[in-house]
Amino acid sequence: MWRALSLVTGMLLFVAGSLPAQRVLYCSPPEDRFVQRREVAGMAGDHFIVRVDRRRRGGKHRDGSNEESWFEVFDSRMERLNSVPAMPLTDSVVKEYLISGADHFDQLLLLRRDMRTGLVVRRYEPTGEVAGGGEKEVGSLSFPEGGNSFLLIRSADRSKVLLLGFEPVPSSPPKLHALLFDQDWRMLYYRVFDHPYLTQPLIQDDLIAYPIEDYDNSPVKLADNGQWLMISPSRTNQNYLLFHFCETENCLSYKEISLPPGGSPEDLALSLDNEGQEAFVGVLSRLHYTTLKQVRVAHYSLSRQALDFDSSYRFNTLPAAKIRNANLYKESFTPVPGKGFLLLKEYGRPFTGWVDDPIDDSRWDPAVLFADNPAPASQAGAAVIRDGYARYSMLGGPNSERERGDLSFYYLPGMRGDSCWSGMLNKRQTTEMNSPSLSYLVLAIRDKLIFLYNSLFADDDEYGSATVMDSRGNLLADGGPLFWKFKITLDFQQARRISEREIAIPYAGPRRNGFAIIRF
Repeated sequence: MWRALSLVTGMLLFVAGSLPAQRVLYCSPPEDRFVQRREVAGMAGDHFIVRVDRRRRGGKHRDGSNEESWFEVFDSRMERLNSVPAMPLTDSVVKEYLISGADHFDQLLLLRRDMRTGLVVRRYEPTGEVAGGGEKEVGSLSFPEGGNSFLLIRSADRSKVLLLGFEPVPSSPPKLHALLFDQDWRMLYYRVFDHPYLTQPLIQDDLIAYPIEDYDNSPVKLADNGQWLMISPSRTNQNYLLFHFCETENCLSYKEISLPPGGSPEDLALSLDNEGQEAFVGVLSRLHYTTLKQVRVAHYSLSRQALDFDSSYRFNTLPAAKIRNANLYKESFTPVPGKGFLLLKEYGRPFTGWVDDPIDDSRWDPAVLFADNPAPASQAGAAVIRDGYARYSMLGGPNSERERGDLSFYYLPGMRGDSCWSGMLNKRQTTEMNSPSLSYLVLAIRDKLIFLYNSLFADDDEYGSATVMDSRGNLLADGGPLFWKFKITLDFQQARRISEREIAIPYAGPRRNGFAIIRF
């Protein structure tokens, strides 16, 4: 039997301003050595849906699968309500998508069928019962291809779903197949784009995946009105292209985002504002040294199909006298919707031995000169607030020493009338450097930045903690308790945002593994 508890005392995190209180729930499932995957798939209404995959005993089943899969349904207090079987993952399945809605939960399978790819959907009620008489085929693509050639994107209001398929063409750019559906999987159009500059911007490489949501960091965004944007590398030079696909047939335009000569692109980000019909584009590049960065930002108007603002920011992520990292590190480039972008840099353990940093030999390097960090070498001007957080009104911090678990971040505005700033969180947490994600979970919600992480308390136990600030980096003193005691270490590096207001975070307990839900 599953054990589910609603943690109230000592487990509430109140967020400042208009955000409601956070409630943390956790669920500890029973141990089963045959279970290969257990993950919170999403929410249907107020119910949580958990996907479970278990290896079959005795080999493959007659349907061709060697796994059995089902969905566990929980209510808002994590009390188990139901268990229903999922459509099996047979050898013909190239991709599975799990899509949650306001009053339903969908399972979409992409199936290889002769010389085409079929699309089959099964809908579940919030309580787990199969709706509409079972699965149905909602369309097909005219070519067969592996699962890595497909992307699924959903609009912010969840009224539309876009499936993109990239058909490879020998010695030519791929053909782009776009299928737009409404929330009930009625096809609105099927269009094929053949353009010399098109290329696939990212890969969803997991067999079981989720749609790209409006709040996800992705180079593809779907607007509520059916228009969509995609930023991808140019096929002719080092620059990037912002494609705009309109709602009318064969309406396609693009704008070029120029990058600096000699720069190496590292990451990109895109955010879309449906109300203002505007988008923010950011491309992160490094200049000669990994510590020297350039961020190219642009503001795009969907109604006028034009770029009306662009700027570049060059800076050093270390103090001005340093150009080589003395620690292992990870970086993440993420949008602040409607504002700009954040570059986050987390530091791991320091390198052993002496680190050669020949700044004297490189001081005349043009990349160093253009990205020189103006931050002072002393603490003068540093606005140290409390709880290990400091804010600077420039791109860079004066501290020359970095410890494991430190997080520095740099804000780059994407519109006129805004300015740059940077900050530093000094936390004694242990970073898992083998994970591709930061150990900090950073969320931008309603003009607020929320940093969730584990930290040591009194040099002893590790606790879940939070720091909340506004979009200008000012710590919110009335944000409620910025620290909550949680005796189970949360794995923020494996966290997944299951809705606009819910986060699912796995944890490893002293006896069992499970997951926690943080609800805003």
